[in-house]
Amino acid sequence: MIEPLYLQGGAASIVILIGAALIYWFCAVKPGTVDFLINTDMEMKKVNWSTRKDIIASTYVVIGSAFLIAALIFTVDVLLKTLFQSIGVLHS
Repeated sequence: MIEPLYLQGGAASIVILIGAALIYWFCAVKPGTVDFLINTDMEMKKVNWSTRKDIIASTYVVIGSAFLIAALIFTVDVLLKTLFQSIGVLHS
């Protein structure tokens, strides 16, 4: 009798091979998909990409904004907690 582990491994291998064959057919053989990928590549070459300096500056703005929003939410949370404890809605 064949071990169940070997059957599971064989079944998984067959599923992976069928999936790989379908992905290959969809991405490399099907004409519509190939044309789409070629057109996408041509459009990507036309894009005016940001400079490294701009990306770093934008990243700092996003990170700083995230910290400011987090600090604001924390402050409002503490104030609401204090308010609700003082009027007896929350118990400490």
